[in-house]
Amino acid sequence: MNLQEIPTIATAEELVDRALRRASKVEESVRNADYRARLTAVRKIHSVADNIANPLQTYVKAFPSFDTIHSFDRSIIDLTVGVDKLRKALGGVDWARKEVLMIATKYVPKARARKSADNTMKIMSEAYAKMTNVVRQVEKNLNFLISARSIFRNLPNVDTENPLAVFAGAPNVGKSSLIRAVSSGKPEVKSYPFTTKGVSLGHIKAKYDVIQVMDTPGLLDRPDSDRNDMEKQGIAALDHLKPIIVFLTDLSGTSGYSMEIQKSLHEELKDRYSDYHWIDVYSKSDLEPETPLEYESAISVSVMDNTGVEDLESELDLNLSPTFYLEYVV
Repeated sequence: MNLQEIPTIATAEELVDRALRRASKVEESVRNADYRARLTAVRKIHSVADNIANPLQTYVKAFPSFDTIHSFDRSIIDLTVGVDKLRKALGGVDWARKEVLMIATKYVPKARARKSADNTMKIMSEAYAKMTNVVRQVEKNLNFLISARSIFRNLPNVDTENPLAVFAGAPNVGKSSLIRAVSSGKPEVKSYPFTTKGVSLGHIKAKYDVIQVMDTPGLLDRPDSDRNDMEKQGIAALDHLKPIIVFLTDLSGTSGYSMEIQKSLHEELKDRYSDYHWIDVYSKSDLEPETPLEYESAISVSVMDNTGVEDLESELDLNLSPTFYLEYVV
């Protein structure tokens, strides 16, 4: 199961209410009142325990193992919710599961041993109280998992076995607009920096295959330790997925970042990922450039009048064809 397919997680109160409601429907049709009370209490205790422990086990198992998860997913988990915090939450929920089952194991013999119906009901009520109290003790853990699930559902489901191109560059240079133009991806587009709050994925139906194209938050030329979590998501994609890099440079001056800043970032990434295949793109080519062209092989693109969009798609198709891509990633 991947991060986007984690099932719905109940809150502590929802879990308790559901378990008690189902247990309330348990009945035994035995004439002797005391014997009927014992049988009913045993079944009800088992019912509450099962209807708490089973969902808790499902929640824990739904999250992928940190030992087998792809390094990109692990990095994204750490940047969005925190690996250690997630481990702690899962550990707390699993503790509750074991504790509830242990309480049931302890109280079932007690319920069987009571002679009167009243004493049996008291034991059952005590077991109920202890089991539901355990669930409420891990309320924060469950709420954390609910929040994590919501975040993970919006993360890109990257197929690491298929071609991938990552669009990179400084903030506001037009990455999101270009992603919208060439693919099924629909990232938010606004005219201010750091609109992209995390990595997102689109797809292009190309001649050879379906090409994955990833939008990343704008990067600044600075040490990783100084980068914010949005920038680090983009770096994680580059570090762990070994994509084709499509680097966008804006010569128009409308991004708010000078050519000197963009060139410095270009050089940093080019040096850092020297063994990666690279496609240079000049964005916003419909606007008058403030500085001369730097990269001779770059593709000039404008999403406003569709200039160069087909050229970029053809370049992606060529460089991400199965034959080329397999040679490149091996």
